[in-house]
Amino acid sequence: MPAAGGRVYDVCVVGAGMIGSAAARHASETPGARVCLVGPGEPQDRMNRTIFGAHYDEGRITRVLDPDPTWALLAQRSIRRYRELERKTGINFFHDVGYLVIGSPDGDYVRSVQENARDNDVTTQTFSRAQTRERFPFLDIGAGMVGLLDSRNCGHLSPRRLVSALQTAAHLQGCDVVDDVVASVEPPASWARSAGANLAVRTETGGVIHARRVLLATGAFTTFRRLLPAALRPDVRLTGQTVSLVEISESDADRLQRMPSLYYRHPTDTGRWFYILPPIRYPDGKFYMKIGHGVRWEALLHTEGQVRDWYRSGGVPEAVSVMTSELLELVTGVKPISVHGDACVTVKTPTQQLYVDMVTPSLGVALGGNGWAAKSCDEIGRMAAKMILKGQWDYDLPRDQFRVRWAETQRKSKL
Repeated sequence: MPAAGGRVYDVCVVGAGMIGSAAARHASETPGARVCLVGPGEPQDRMNRTIFGAHYDEGRITRVLDPDPTWALLAQRSIRRYRELERKTGINFFHDVGYLVIGSPDGDYVRSVQENARDNDVTTQTFSRAQTRERFPFLDIGAGMVGLLDSRNCGHLSPRRLVSALQTAAHLQGCDVVDDVVASVEPPASWARSAGANLAVRTETGGVIHARRVLLATGAFTTFRRLLPAALRPDVRLTGQTVSLVEISESDADRLQRMPSLYYRHPTDTGRWFYILPPIRYPDGKFYMKIGHGVRWEALLHTEGQVRDWYRSGGVPEAVSVMTSELLELVTGVKPISVHGDACVTVKTPTQQLYVDMVTPSLGVALGGNGWAAKSCDEIGRMAAKMILKGQWDYDLPRDQFRVRWAETQRKSKL
């Protein structure tokens, strides 16, 4: 832990998840910049932890194909740097297995994805049900549906290993990584201000980190600590998500080794929007297939206690059961060994875009991944790092697109 006296960082990033770790990596690339990243590591036992991250997992879909051009661009820029980051750190996290969108050929979603592919020069192939079965004998996408396949620079990544790679890269560039929970961000003592500090970051273990500027990448926990100026609350919804993890045998995993990541979009039933990842070996040595849902089973959370309890739960049992059945219908011949649910929380904004903005001249935020940020976090971190280093917007997309919205009219902060 940096001492209370002495060093003043140019930037302190609060929140050591995907966006925060990426911001620290890019900020520390600047020659001479003094950067600190502070946040807790993954807990061994969730029952003894009150702060959680969304990266405690081995499988997230990564793809450029997206109906939203901004999210598509952020993904494209991030994916281009995956292999470079792996080489730099020696940590592999990206599996280039392809991405298959399944939907109605006449549906708005498939059409918008096709438009996005054209706009981003992404080559795709469109398959009928029979053609999909011929390409992937273990898939049955259903009558009247088509498969839209992107077979390059997409698939899935390990968010755990991605965070490890981002933090390793930051550390190699001189960033101090502090394993602690931040309790508050506040004005510094007079002596620290004289030394150039604009803010003091206090941790739960009693440490104090002084910095000229602070970036909050604290996700669902942003308003549950004294991090923002008094009464400021970003306009977000905290939504609990459920996933089903279906354990399969090694022989089933071998049979499905050519399986791409999938997104299934039923044309009329929003309860049948799912994403499915191919078999992935988890830290316990077992193979799991993961399936997640759309809006149907989202749980709206309001308090720190609700968020904490959600992370400790296994999600919605009904969701686990229904999603498992859908997986077994779509991916044929799978014989589950076991099934269990898991839970995480996404931060959703009314704009469906990120909040990357300066709150005061010395305090910025980067939050609101809307459930889509994992694959794009490296570019989001670069965007946030450029902003916090300058204390103002410094990116080639319009600032207003990422401006934070507040839950109510707020008085101007003195921080």
